Amino acid sequence: MAAYNSLDSENADFICDGENDQDNINAAINNLPTIGGSIYLREGTYVVGDNIIISKSNVALVGAGASTVIKIEGAKNADMSVIKASGKDNLLIQNLRINGNAVNQTSGTMRGIYLYGVKNSKIVDCWVENLREYGIYLQNSTNNTVIGNTVQGNSLDNSNNNTVIGNTCQGNGQHGIYLTASSNNTVTGNTIQGNDHHGIYLYSSSDNNMVSTNMVLGNSQATHNTDNGIQVYQSNYNNIQGNTVRKGTGSKQQNTGITILSGTSNFVANNDLYQAGATASFRDTGTGTIFDYSQSGRAENVVPLKPAGLKENTISFPISFPSVPRVTANLANFDNGAAWAYVVQINTVTPDNFTIITYVDWPSDNAAHNADIIWYATVASQSGGRQ
Repeated sequence: MAAYNSLDSENADFICDGENDQDNINAAINNLPTIGGSIYLREGTYVVGDNIIISKSNVALVGAGASTVIKIEGAKNADMSVIKASGKDNLLIQNLRINGNAVNQTSGTMRGIYLYGVKNSKIVDCWVENLREYGIYLQNSTNNTVIGNTVQGNSLDNSNNNTVIGNTCQGNGQHGIYLTASSNNTVTGNTIQGNDHHGIYLYSSSDNNMVSTNMVLGNSQATHNTDNGIQVYQSNYNNIQGNTVRKGTGSKQQNTGITILSGTSNFVANNDLYQAGATASFRDTGTGTIFDYSQSGRAENVVPLKPAGLKENTISFPISFPSVPRVTANLANFDNGAAWAYVVQINTVTPDNFTIITYVDWPSDNAAHNADIIWYATVASQSGGRQ
């Protein structure tokens, strides 16, 4: 398949003319055998005025990278999806640049890639931009992989067991990644920044999802201090772990880093929430949320030199907890002058700090030592661990 401006159109089965190019692409797909096959789009610009429809299973639609551009015609102003598939399996959409041409549209719901009831398929290394609605939209779709894309928005609607990994979702008019009624998905290693509303939004019975190691930065660009970095609403048993969330430094910043607005037994652990929200780092109005945070470091000269005795030390954490937390602490790596040492007592003072009282015994024949203790503390919500 060659575009009207491809550098090389020799031996191409179809050559487009830059107008309603979806007709040629659809014809190429329909000419594939029943068992499927592949369509290769050479570099160039393909101008479409309606859906490219993947009408068979086992089809690969592959471009030459960012130089293969599929662009919606100007003033389309109607509902459409650039690439659409329904009820098909084992599809591959790869190395394409999809441009919604939003600056030349005034109306219409326009999506980049729309998969409905699709299974075991992959969307890989695509650029999906300037759409009036969602860049990549999976609805009622299962066991798909969305990986390595730069997109205007990722949305999973009632879609389960999908993997969304290593994508960049930025500058979108909606949420960066949006799961609604979608369960058992993995959302990991994505960069989500500068979107108008929430960075990652788990909505309405989106249960048992893993949201991990994402970078979520400076969302809520539509209205300052309103939407959140990560928000959970009416969704349960999600694991939100190891994400880095920042409010950003612009004039418009996200309200909180992570908000559990409603839902049961969501697990929030080991996220980096330093300066994560304009108002707060974390907010929880759900039921039975498990919130864990761990930090380790050196507390110098925290024991008396000699003789044995008690020493009280205050340790502060860099984030606020939703309630006075439960604290555990261990000591290790003592100056070799100490025979033994242990934690005598832990006193929780506020949601932001606690004190540990240590006891160290010194051999009677040993000289005084300027001892250091390495401490490790784990702070958890009062609800304790997930059962």
